[in-house]
Amino acid sequence: MKLVIDNRTGYLNDYYFQTLCLLYFPGEKFKEGFESDNYAYFYLEETEKNILTARVTLGSGDKSAEGYFSGAYTPSIPMNDDFYAMNALGKAFLEAGRGLFGFGLPWGYITGLRPVKRAKYYLDRGYSAEQVIELFNRDYEVSREKSTLSVETATIQQKMLADIKPNDCGMYVSIPFCPTRCDYCSFVSYSNQKLFALIPEYLEKLMRDIRDLGEIINRLGMNLRAIYIGGGTPSILDEYQIDRLLKCINSSVAVTGDTEYTFEAGRPDTVTREKLLAVKENGVKRISINPQTTSDFVLEKIGRRHTAKQFFEAAEVAMNIGFDCINADLIAALPGDTEVTFKRSLEDVIGLGFSNITVHTLSIKNAANIRFVGDGYYDPEGDFARASVEYARNRLKQSGYAPYYLYRQKNTVGNAENTGYTLPNKENLYNVLMMEEHSTVFACGAGSITKLVSPNRDNILRHAFQKYPFEYLREEKSLGYEEARAFFDKHRKDETV
Repeated sequence: MKLVIDNRTGYLNDYYFQTLCLLYFPGEKFKEGFESDNYAYFYLEETEKNILTARVTLGSGDKSAEGYFSGAYTPSIPMNDDFYAMNALGKAFLEAGRGLFGFGLPWGYITGLRPVKRAKYYLDRGYSAEQVIELFNRDYEVSREKSTLSVETATIQQKMLADIKPNDCGMYVSIPFCPTRCDYCSFVSYSNQKLFALIPEYLEKLMRDIRDLGEIINRLGMNLRAIYIGGGTPSILDEYQIDRLLKCINSSVAVTGDTEYTFEAGRPDTVTREKLLAVKENGVKRISINPQTTSDFVLEKIGRRHTAKQFFEAAEVAMNIGFDCINADLIAALPGDTEVTFKRSLEDVIGLGFSNITVHTLSIKNAANIRFVGDGYYDPEGDFARASVEYARNRLKQSGYAPYYLYRQKNTVGNAENTGYTLPNKENLYNVLMMEEHSTVFACGAGSITKLVSPNRDNILRHAFQKYPFEYLREEKSLGYEEARAFFDKHRKDETV
């Protein structure tokens, strides 16, 4: 995509302009030599403090449209200078986009901002739910439906986080292997026999890192509130490996009856009674079994090599074993899906009585096996995707579920979102701590990222492990106690200044 930026303010950076473009031009590239018929021109100037002029021209082929905004803007709560620039630029951008494409965006021009975190920001300052909905519409041009979703989610999170203290933390353990790779996926997970051969060695290093991490958590005097074993597909391990891994965790950190403990079983074709018994007997209370769809046609279309029958069989085993909470993931707007098959999938998981149902929207990944360009999936309007997530929201509400966490991704079909729904008192705390960057989450394993969050939640220190298992196995340096201690000491002092 040809992108011209005339930014005379010093606010924002080029990456922001690029991500803004992706709202109407998903999948575009901004590298030299990348050919595209699409183009964008941005002009931004500040004539006086907080008085900005923005002009945006968007084009595709021989069609183009312009947007314009000029003036002062005073939000209800003072913001930084970038906010004023984003506001002026965003309003001009949306005007140009509507002129070129003929439709608006449900999330307005929000990009790089967690909507639930911003909703909590307003709610924590005494604004009512209705006032926050109006602010979202005015400040970011977010639709009433999405504003309401953000506020409903934020309200539940406020209750979840009310008793979370600065020394409370979470822990993530990464098992980045899958039996096969789904065609829509670009997640750091690996699915061939050469890499499967690394699993025993991978587990040995992972357990060493878990023990080291447990020592750091204990020495820091932190309280472990939530543990999440994710992937990939953790249930690719056999029952003996699962038992060893969980026993290692249980002996390395203080797991109490109040510790939320989740194992993402994931793919139904990897789930067995023996594995789930090993999970349950080691104190895990929550699991996920993720069909993505219960249509065999769609499963085949996306290269997900299990059947709907295998999902129902795995679900029955899990229900009989008696976990406190079971989650199922669905994805809206999958290739080959229809209104009928999506609704049937939703009814299927509701009918099972799972406590959590997470509704994702198909996101276009550069590294995915499916090549979406030309197949209709690079579609910012995405009527089917938007209708699916809205139907799911209404149907789940009717069935007693409420939204408790939400996040958005770039290049999502229809500019839609991913939302976790829960029955009363079955929320997953780890998802909220991680997604909202509310508390420190320690992590270990390939592709995982530790996030140290300061007590005032204004500073984050990230430590990432190598992405690939073979690189992780060679990695010697990990987060040390002294580094973590220095971070927390520094920001405790900063707060007293």
